[in-house]
Amino acid sequence: MPRTKTLSADFYHSSSVFDQEIKNIFKKEWLWVARSDELSEPGSFLTTEIIEYPIIVLRDHSDNLRAYHNVCRHRAAKVVSSKSGVCKHMICPYHGWKYNLNGQLMDTPKFFANDDFDESRHSLFDILIEERFGLIFINFNKKSQSLKNWLGGFDDVVKQHFQENLVHHNELRFDVHANWKAYVDNYQEGYHIPIVHPQLNRDVLWENYTLKNNDQFSIHSVPERGNSEQPGSFGWHFPNFIFNIYGRGIVFQRIEPIKPKWCRVVYNLFRPSAVKEDDFENKEGKYQLEVSIEDQKLIPEIQQNLQAGIYNEGPLSSKYETGVGFFHDLYLNKLNLEKAK
Repeated sequence: MPRTKTLSADFYHSSSVFDQEIKNIFKKEWLWVARSDELSEPGSFLTTEIIEYPIIVLRDHSDNLRAYHNVCRHRAAKVVSSKSGVCKHMICPYHGWKYNLNGQLMDTPKFFANDDFDESRHSLFDILIEERFGLIFINFNKKSQSLKNWLGGFDDVVKQHFQENLVHHNELRFDVHANWKAYVDNYQEGYHIPIVHPQLNRDVLWENYTLKNNDQFSIHSVPERGNSEQPGSFGWHFPNFIFNIYGRGIVFQRIEPIKPKWCRVVYNLFRPSAVKEDDFENKEGKYQLEVSIEDQKLIPEIQQNLQAGIYNEGPLSSKYETGVGFFHDLYLNKLNLEKAK
């Protein structure tokens, strides 16, 4: 039976729920963390943080992608402090422990180890890593299914829009005072388009908005009006991976949980290589930014009301909000909680 009500409000601000989400969802799902073009040559690396884990992503000397927890096996310092660069090996800035790009401990200068110390047992903690569509994904769960299996049918839909001639245009990052689920809820319906997104509403026939929920993802589509060049095609894969199509090119998006009441929204825009940067920015670039800012004005106000103690739950439209209900049921299953309807 389709879900008819939203999650209760406490799911959007409870610290204990947030901790469960990190443990049962974000430590088990594939997470998009970087782009392939950021690691274009052997030895190139970048460091970042995801769900409060500092990580290193690099391309080794055999051109293979590697990911590690950015944690020295000696005294837990960050092995790499630079944001990005090219290196032959990694040397911890605390005591000089040295690791090769395969994560193996190479040298412990002037350490005077105890007799039971075994260098081979002190490699960096590795993380599963794969790439698809010019993006790099990691997974903290060593027993996870492959990225291909995880994407499932979502992969086929993205392939319809992703072309090999696409080049990275720019990245947008916003820290938003809202729980990550409040942002996903907003993404999972087109009911708000005519009021919140006036330009998008002028370009599409929102009443003909359709949404198909499959396995762990939702595919959205909305036809363009006759004088528009902005057909709407969107997709979300649990928990936080998204693609958007506005005109030419493609936008990949993720919604990162930061704290119970904060999330980070990251957009990466890709344009056809034949399209000039200024041309794309003046059309698709400004369009994406406009839609994003319109959402960012609204969602923190919703977050404030969700945690105020007045609202508990609300009804869902059987026509326009099936994506929200699908997300909530999938979320509860992943969280290992009973479906409370």
